Amino acid sequence: MVVMATALLALYSWLSTSTLGLRRAQAQAQALEDARTALSLVENVNPMQDPQGQRDAPPLTVRWQSRALTDRRAGVSRAGLPTQFDFILYEMDVEVLRNGTQVRQFSFRKAGWEAARPVNLEDF
Repeated sequence: MVVMATALLALYSWLSTSTLGLRRAQAQAQALEDARTALSLVENVNPMQDPQGQRDAPPLTVRWQSRALTDRRAGVSRAGLPTQFDFILYEMDVEVLRNGTQVRQFSFRKAGWEAARPVNLEDF
């Protein structure tokens, strides 16, 4: 009986540890999936027009805050001619919430753009 009880206790401990590890792995996989979803929700955001904001995709809420890293620069084509757009490089801080609880936070760099000049078709 003592040998059997010791073996069952060891087995229970191993199962408990394995179950906790599996739950942690599942939570990490869900958080990674949530981060990918959040990235797809903010990939079309122009931080020059929307420096901060929120998008809802229940059960997820994605919030972002951006800050300029460079000064405003005029766009230049491959031929060295000015383009229609001006650009600023931004750092975007993204917070991902699932049912109101933060599950992930990450940052990435993104260019913001704004049409600053009319298109001059004579240059082409």
